[in-house]
Amino acid sequence: MTVLDFIRQHPAQAVDVISSEGCDHVTSRRSLALARDRPEDMEVLDWAVCHSSFSGGAWHVLAIAPALEQDAAPKLAMA
Repeated sequence: MTVLDFIRQHPAQAVDVISSEGCDHVTSRRSLALARDRPEDMEVLDWAVCHSSFSGGAWHVLAIAPALEQDAAPKLAMA
């Protein structure tokens, strides 16, 4: 599940997204807007949620970057 999918499942709730890029606090108002639209300024929306918990009136989400796609067959370089 991506961060955007998670936010869409919990509209109008505050979400703290913790990732290797830092921490993003998504207010309940912005969460509701994200449930309808996809902004370009928040690249962690495509990241995968690996853990979530709810406390203090907000969701806390640990997100990891999506794995890079790799070619099926390795390429050898000739020297």
